[in-house]
Amino acid sequence: MAELRQRNGVSGRSQSAKLPAAAIAFLILTATISLIWSHYKLLWIDEFLELHTDSASSLQELVHIQRVWPVSIDPLAYHVLAHLAIRLLGAGAFAIRLPSLLGYLLMQICLFFFVRRIAGERAAVFALAFPALAPTLYYSAEGRPYGLFLGLCALAMASWQAATRRETKRTTALIALAVAIALVLNTCYFGVLLLFPLCAAECCRIFQRRRLDVPMLASIGAGMAGIAFTLPFLGAAAEYRLHYWDADAFNHRMMYQAYLTFLLGRAQGSLRFGRVVVIGLALVIVLVLWGCIRHLRSRPLLFAKAEGVFLVALAALPMFGYLLARFVTHSIELRHVIPALIGVAALLAIALWPLFRRERAGKLALIVLFGAITLAGVFRISAERISMRKTMSELTPAPEMKAALLANPGRLLYMQDTKHFESASYYEPNSEVRSRLALVYSEDREMLWCHHNTLALAAEHKRNFTRFNIVPFESIAAQPGDYIFVDYVDDKDSDLRSNWIDQAFLADHAVVRHIGPALGGDMVSVRFQP
Repeated sequence: MAELRQRNGVSGRSQSAKLPAAAIAFLILTATISLIWSHYKLLWIDEFLELHTDSASSLQELVHIQRVWPVSIDPLAYHVLAHLAIRLLGAGAFAIRLPSLLGYLLMQICLFFFVRRIAGERAAVFALAFPALAPTLYYSAEGRPYGLFLGLCALAMASWQAATRRETKRTTALIALAVAIALVLNTCYFGVLLLFPLCAAECCRIFQRRRLDVPMLASIGAGMAGIAFTLPFLGAAAEYRLHYWDADAFNHRMMYQAYLTFLLGRAQGSLRFGRVVVIGLALVIVLVLWGCIRHLRSRPLLFAKAEGVFLVALAALPMFGYLLARFVTHSIELRHVIPALIGVAALLAIALWPLFRRERAGKLALIVLFGAITLAGVFRISAERISMRKTMSELTPAPEMKAALLANPGRLLYMQDTKHFESASYYEPNSEVRSRLALVYSEDREMLWCHHNTLALAAEHKRNFTRFNIVPFESIAAQPGDYIFVDYVDDKDSDLRSNWIDQAFLADHAVVRHIGPALGGDMVSVRFQP
């Protein structure tokens, strides 16, 4: 590596640690779009589960919830950061989404420094900006761990690179690498996937050097030891794994669906279209490798083989994720492999190095990219604003609902749909209606008709640390009388079948009478027979 730096006239310490004006402009644009998007984006069920957990009165209670009654089954790192944000900013969407935004910005910054060491400043600015155009920007405005997950994976990659490019004075980089790995493992259980590209790249270095880099291996080992902090929470989280809703959802198609998701914003697509995306990505990788071979003699790129191995393996993370799910976990979701975006962004920037090498063409490309990100952001915000207005209009109490509730001051309004219950409990403008909402659950019936028990377990756990009215469906059906339910149908575009209440009414021979629309569903009066 020292010889490579000498040939290129570039040293690890010669480049400024400051960000150029163009990089800062793209970071500001990313943050602005994300914050405005978040302002109009309503919380949804997974974020509500984060909010319930992270609103605990103390860190001790938070740890207890995750050890005994988890409803948001992630390791502790994100929960701790969101809890601290709530303590400072209050319980709300901005507080639980702030760690995600900061993580996403961290990913962009790390991409800049990683690529700049290889292909120069303009290519690095492109690598920084590309994630702001990608659909994964969604995770910067969502109160879940994946924005932070991306940032920590990129930090691990950049720290590893910084440590490999120095023979001395690299203690800071090695410590940062160890901390980043430990935090990745404690932010998402599938953070172990980062170890595939990291270990592959380090094995490449060992093969080239023909000797071990002991400090590097010690740093990686120390970071991997951080997985011990997840062990106290695995037992409670494993309860969901037995009948998790997507346990059988993954197959070999997820390898290209992942790219569809974080490059095009769509998980579903024809097999042919998915193959086109994967082939296109493979061509980008081949273009990078061809460019490196082409410039092998002149060495315009400061590109070590191990770095290439890291990026290619990281871009291929969906393949490693599929293999992990196929032979070990038997369950995975597309968002668990989104760090592949980091490898794709870096490879794409390096592939476009000949363009960015020319000053005018490079600057023009960045200006076009800035405009594209701005335009995409406007469309995203506009769509979110329309969706928000539609949802809020559905929550306005209808006259029929008000009359039915006021007729009996003690009557509860039962809902089996967890998604709509959470939304109504938080956003319903009428406090009287909010106080009457009650969630019903049944593990047996959810298993019978939906073939999973995920929502029932979450409801049972929430009874222990939230103030919601949550009751087993069996306790209601066993008592003859009239009850008011809000009935919903499953989203046709969703793979998750979660509503079983209609089947339960039929099975219990209940008499159902339609009242009118309410809270985005149908209000019905239900009489259970003695």
